[in-house]
Amino acid sequence: MSEFESMIDRSSPSPIYRQLKEILKRKIEDGNFMPGERIPTEYELCEMFAVSRAPVRQALSELVNEGLLNRQQGSGTFVNHKFGDKATSLRVIVPEDIWIAPLRQAVKRCNPEKVGGELRLDVRAVGRPQLHETILSAVGRGEAPDLALIDWAWVREFADLHFLKRLDIIDPDWASSFKADLFPAFADSATPDLYGAQPEANVSVLWYRKDWFEKEGLEPPYTWPELVQVARHFQPHIKFPLVFTAGRKAKETTTYQMLPFLWSAGGRLFDGRVDLDGGVVTALQFIVDLVHKYRIASPDVATYAWDQPAQLFAEGRAALAVGGSYEKPLIQEESGWNDEEFRERVGCIPIPAGPGGTQGAVAGGMVYVIFRQTRVAPLALDVLKLVVGPDLMREFCVETGRSPTRISVARTLDTQRGWFSRRVSELMHGARPRWDIPEYVRVSGQIQLMIENAVTGRVTSQEAVARARDVLRAIFS
Repeated sequence: MSEFESMIDRSSPSPIYRQLKEILKRKIEDGNFMPGERIPTEYELCEMFAVSRAPVRQALSELVNEGLLNRQQGSGTFVNHKFGDKATSLRVIVPEDIWIAPLRQAVKRCNPEKVGGELRLDVRAVGRPQLHETILSAVGRGEAPDLALIDWAWVREFADLHFLKRLDIIDPDWASSFKADLFPAFADSATPDLYGAQPEANVSVLWYRKDWFEKEGLEPPYTWPELVQVARHFQPHIKFPLVFTAGRKAKETTTYQMLPFLWSAGGRLFDGRVDLDGGVVTALQFIVDLVHKYRIASPDVATYAWDQPAQLFAEGRAALAVGGSYEKPLIQEESGWNDEEFRERVGCIPIPAGPGGTQGAVAGGMVYVIFRQTRVAPLALDVLKLVVGPDLMREFCVETGRSPTRISVARTLDTQRGWFSRRVSELMHGARPRWDIPEYVRVSGQIQLMIENAVTGRVTSQEAVARARDVLRAIFS
């Protein structure tokens, strides 16, 4: 019997819906569900408490009628803010629910006297594919959040549009010490500005089924020919042993996954100017060959959603998957593996090296930024300092398999509980960041289109590269 299921006394004369209502009410009052936070769905509550949907619906309806909850169509059920109090609301946008727990802990740790009263967390998880557009729309309406978690690659774009506050201006001493503790990939020593603080880091990887490889006596691939060879080894049992994203549907994930192939062939995309040289053509043709010549990857890769390769890998429908270290929780959720089982079954390495090149990997991650439209910038920074502080950073990275961005935190990782975070930190040494340029989103879009056009056979690899080169040169001219 689960912890939640045991909270329901089935021998009690009190109806189940009423017991459930009181349990949820206590959790709201105790701060387990914060004002503005989405509570579990009806389905999730049914699973948690092992009850049918009818008592769950009745309990939620009564809490809505009493003003403790409010329903937002298409988004879920949220805890209402208290009326008539002097609480300060901190509005935050994040891509997924996984980011809410550290925020909640940070808000609880904030000094009430410094805040000037109660601090409320008004957080909204909008989904990774909708994140960029949601934030741009909010800023355009004059309703930007106080704090938001965005992709690292968007920071320079938003800063160039004057959307963001400089953290080094709000608190110079803290910003200086924070930057000094970051790994070099996440701190530009050439400029003093700090527009965001990164609570975690991830790196692009090639996932492989370590247990299958060991059973077959195979070593993980370190070159392109080895990648083709080991994938073909599994083809009698799996039609398409290798999975990855190769189109615009997956958006930034396609760029994140495919850039290491372009780099691993020695390809140059930008070197003070738009290059897209022969190395890029070679790498793009190899990606096409994985689908059409070697047939170890499905033609559907051009239409895969951002999380589809990880799901196929977790379901045992692929032996290798190009992805990111941030997918560990997704793979475990889909497969049902606990941490020990994951460690036994799954390995990860950089993207194999192309001819004349080296193994490649992208260093990435999400970054908290504070918007110029906020009226509570110092308060937002107080919460942000706690989220990227050593304690919460270490706890979050160990729980999710991310790597700390702070050197001091990485040094304290436990070899057992923090084993995956340590592995990601090792891979980070050879990883490269994406371009820190305001035009990045448009550049990334052209790379996605270039790959999709070649993989779908609309044009040859050479023609796809030439088209992308022309468009990018027009953008930068």
